[in-house]
Order: sequence, then structure tokens, then C-alpha cells
Amino acid sequence: MDQMAQAGESRAVAQGAHAEPVRGDILVVEDTPASLQLLSRLLTDAGYRVREAPNGELALWSAQAQAPELVLLDVRMPGIDGYEVCSRLKRMPGLDEVPVIFLSAHSDTDDKLRGFEVGGVDFISKPFQFEEVNARVQSHLKIRRLQQQLAAHNERLQKESRQRLAEIAHLNRNASATVYCAALMHELNQPLAAIMSNAEAAELFLKMDPPLLGEVQEILADIRRDDRRASDLIQRMRELLKKSDPVVQQLDLNEAVRQVCALLSGEARMRRIVLVMQLAPMALPVAADPIQLQQVLINLVLNAFDAMAPVADGVRAVSLSTRHRTDQTVEVLVSDQGCGFPGGHERVFESFFTTKPHGMGLGLSIAAAIVQAHGGSIWAGNHAGGGAAVGFALPALLSALLPDAVMERP
Repeated sequence: MDQMAQAGESRAVAQGAHAEPVRGDILVVEDTPASLQLLSRLLTDAGYRVREAPNGELALWSAQAQAPELVLLDVRMPGIDGYEVCSRLKRMPGLDEVPVIFLSAHSDTDDKLRGFEVGGVDFISKPFQFEEVNARVQSHLKIRRLQQQLAAHNERLQKESRQRLAEIAHLNRNASATVYCAALMHELNQPLAAIMSNAEAAELFLKMDPPLLGEVQEILADIRRDDRRASDLIQRMRELLKKSDPVVQQLDLNEAVRQVCALLSGEARMRRIVLVMQLAPMALPVAADPIQLQQVLINLVLNAFDAMAPVADGVRAVSLSTRHRTDQTVEVLVSDQGCGFPGGHERVFESFFTTKPHGMGLGLSIAAAIVQAHGGSIWAGNHAGGGAAVGFALPALLSALLPDAVMERP
């Protein structure tokens, strides 16, 4: 049956389809004018919005100007053939997911395989029946729309998941506020005591005859330095405890470790624990939310502190080491000489699983969720000689590797 006869028989089908049209923007690419006009008219009657392109060059231009929902593409065309047009479409951002159905008078298996290899989703042989064309167009449009809906749904779920993670992380920070505040009070005592002592000394120098203004000027500089130190401590605590949306930015992993050690140094002294830093010799830039990354480090260090509680005075140290690994990730390892993970470490990152008498089992699970949300990995293990280590790795922003800094994962 020729195409004109098929058109007459398909008119009734097209009219019936027109009552409840399946809307869609279709780009029809066909170098034979009669076939192009026929197919366009039938699709238009069926309720589709149709754009015509008589060759591959115009097809690419039209698709880039406005992305279609589906492409009906003739294989044999002068200039750029259908396979090349499809291949180029699949390399263009925003067009790579548009379904392409090939039209061809050749139905060899090799032709069909090549069409699928370059990204086509279907293959219709000429002479075609419009009922078949219409059915396949509807099917692939529905599949494409379902894919888009699924992608949008997944994006919403990921956004909600990030929001929930931020809320849980904030609750975790507040739950640890007692420890943070105790550390802050301990750290603030030193600059505040220094400010008071310098202020009293400045009063004595000003009462002298003549006043020792040079010494007073030096004292004022010391007061300003201690005031900035106290202000920095308060700001650090405020940023840690405030509720805010995650903001990913470039930061140095070494500097994040230094800040956490400075924040928890008072708590370490109160527990008679030595904090040891073994940092990589160069910066380790990563893309992360600084507050969430700081929270991960604080959770790991506080867990290490708790593990050291049963250990008698003597070797009481928690070490934080960083390095650039050979797989283009950067790593932090927190090690202690504590009690280790009783019964193994397989479940330590599960929510509400804890080995502490009064623990909630959230610290490590939240740390794991944050690390994974940043595209990283986290692990834990016991040392053969006692104690444990928890480490995590994040994608590095630098491609340069440090071969002399390579260590084995515990």
C-alpha cells in the first residue's frame, strides 16, 4: 500500500485521535518533500505541534533554537545523514535526552543496530503506516515525560533529603552544645584574664609621673590582640550552632582540622588528652560546607575523647592526620588509644547504634551522612595494639598528587 492510500485510510484514525490529542513538539527531518508534507500533515491532524526540516543542517539549527520533545529522523539524506545528525544531537546539552526515531526504507539489521548505537530509541521502516508512527510517537513521548517526572521527583527528594540532613545536623550540634560551651568558656578565660591584667598595668603606667606612654601603647596593642582572639572564639561558636542552609565552598582541609583542634583544645586539656596534628605539607582544597565539615571533625574527635575515658593517665593522645591519596581524594584520619569498637565496627555508622552507656548513636551516623552528601566515603576500624581510627575521604579539587605522602588505609 502506497503512502497516499495509507493517508486516506489513516484520516479516520487521525480524526479520532484529534478528539483527545496527545500534545507534543515534534521535529520531522525528511529530505523528500512529499513525504515531509504528508507526515507533517498527519501528525498535525493528530494534535501534535510539528516543525519541518528538509535536511540535517536545518534540523540541528532548529533543535538548538528550541528543543523538541521528539525527533522523527530520516536516515538517508544528502550532506549530513541521519546517523550523524543523531550523534551530534546526543552531544548537545539539553538535547541529549530527546528521543530520536529513525525512518528508513532500508530495514537491514546492521542499519538498525547503527541507529541504536548513535542514540536512537526506535526504527520505523518505509513505507510506513501512520497508525504505527502515531503509536510509537505516543509511546516514546509518554516514556520521555515519565522520565522527566521521575528526574524532577528525584531532584525534589534529594533537596528534601539535604534539608532534613541539615536539620538533623543542627540538632546534633545543639545536643553537643554543653561540650562546646565548656570548651569556649575555658578558651575565653585566657584572653579575658590577659585583657584584665593589661588594663590594670596600663592604669599603673598612666599614674606615673611622667606617664609611661610607650608601655601603655604596647599594652593597648596586646589588649586588641586578645580581644580579637576572644571575638574569633565567640564567632566560631556562633557559626557552629546557628541554623543555616548548607553552603558549599572551596576550603582547605588542613585549615578545617586546625580550627577544630583550636576549638576543642580546652576540652582536651580538661580531659588530660593531647591533641596531635599530622597535616599534609601542602593545602588540601575540597568543596564542602565549612560548618558541616567542622561538625564531622568535631563528632569524630569527641568520640575519640569518650573512648579515652577508661584509659589511665599516661599515653592519652588523639591524633588527626591528613593526606592526599593516589585516587585524587583527600583524607582525614582520627586515631586514639582508647577502648576501640567492642564487637567490631560494622554497625558504628547506623543511626541509634551506640556502644556508650548514655550515647544516642547519632554522632557517627550524622558524620557519615554529611560525608556521603559531599560525595565522599567514611570508614572505621580497630588498631591491632588497641584503640581505633575513623577516617573519611572527600574528592580533591587539585589533580596534583603527593606520592611521598601516601599511606595505607587502616
